[in-house]
Amino acid sequence: MDRISGTLPSKISGRPILAPHRQSKSTMQFAFPAARPRHRRVAATLAFMAALGPAFALPAAAETRVRARYAVSVAGFDIGTATMQTGIGTSTYDINLSVRMSGLVKFITGGKAAATSRGSYGEARVVPAAYAINTRAKDKGQVIRFALAGGSVRQLSVEPPPKPNSNVIPVTEADKRNIVDPLSAVMMPVSGGGDPLSEKACDRTLPVFDGRQRYDVALRYDRMETAKPDTSENADPNAKGNYEGKLVVCRASYKAIAGHRPDKDNVKFMENNKEMEVWMAPVAGTRALMPWKISVRTQYGLAVITATSFVVDEGKVGQGKAGGGKGVDL
Repeated sequence: MDRISGTLPSKISGRPILAPHRQSKSTMQFAFPAARPRHRRVAATLAFMAALGPAFALPAAAETRVRARYAVSVAGFDIGTATMQTGIGTSTYDINLSVRMSGLVKFITGGKAAATSRGSYGEARVVPAAYAINTRAKDKGQVIRFALAGGSVRQLSVEPPPKPNSNVIPVTEADKRNIVDPLSAVMMPVSGGGDPLSEKACDRTLPVFDGRQRYDVALRYDRMETAKPDTSENADPNAKGNYEGKLVVCRASYKAIAGHRPDKDNVKFMENNKEMEVWMAPVAGTRALMPWKISVRTQYGLAVITATSFVVDEGKVGQGKAGGGKGVDL
């Protein structure tokens, strides 16, 4: 296995874990879904993690860690679960995501995905340094990885590469500058010294590049909500407690920039979609917000990703604590 310190590898040994990335049909393109026999799955995951090296580095002593689990549903039907672990230092972050399909969806697709991102952050924006996602469903899979400098893509690999299509708006070098990857986009630093849970937390446009497509996700303030204990059958049975407190709800809109087909119905649907929300929770000890809930109207019904566990291991970083509640260790 090739290992390159400090940058994403030019090649990852092993086979992809999950489903190929498709254009704008899923929850704001926050990559998901697939599965394999256990021994192959474990080997592929270990190879993936080892090859990424620094992206899976151990947390620093002063780092705040967020351990979150989510239930995924479409049109009211449970289709899977997601686990996200985030480390937030004084100026750096790393995010690791894994997704597993369940029930009939798992039987049909064997869906599973793994993604990772790391970088730095400032007053109100993240600056990713490396991103990778490994997806597989049935007998198809894809690995996308890219390295960045100053928020602009410097190295990019898509395996297997997409087939040429003259109807697709080409992604230019300009489209790959000053961007965030889909995973980094879910972490929202908030500038200033007041309560991070304010209306201005939503005032931003996320210039997302996922390795194949470039699109904007514009957020604006909608309302405040309150996180309550999860008493559903999806609740994490191992959790001793959970975050309870204020949430800021941002209304979202999608605009395709490049890498898409303008004539596709799903692109038109997403650009006209008025039912997209992101519910953000504070990370105690930092001035960052992380998703508690994401809901997006799709052509197949309402897709909802909801936290069943949101635990913060506080590392006392940042210049002010997020308020409104607290995370409880598992």
